[in-house]
Amino acid sequence: MTGAKETVGQIEYYSRAMKAPRIRESAIRLAVQAREGHWSHEEYLAAVLSREVAAREASGTETRTRAAGFPARKSLEDFNFDHQPDL
Repeated sequence: MTGAKETVGQIEYYSRAMKAPRIRESAIRLAVQAREGHWSHEEYLAAVLSREVAAREASGTETRTRAAGFPARKSLEDFNFDHQPDL
């Protein structure tokens, strides 16, 4: 069995090789939660991967919004309904 430092080193190496930095950021923190919560290996892996997927989806949305060339980000909270009284 490998030591904790060696395992952390492997996680860092594999996450860099996969170009998945959020795995490196969340794996150790989630490992502590997993041990305390008695998670199965599958539950731990699913939690780590879900963090990576969520971050990639958010990053992709941000990239597509920036690439669209919109002058500014707007939300419904920013909308001035005074200009459209029929709404």
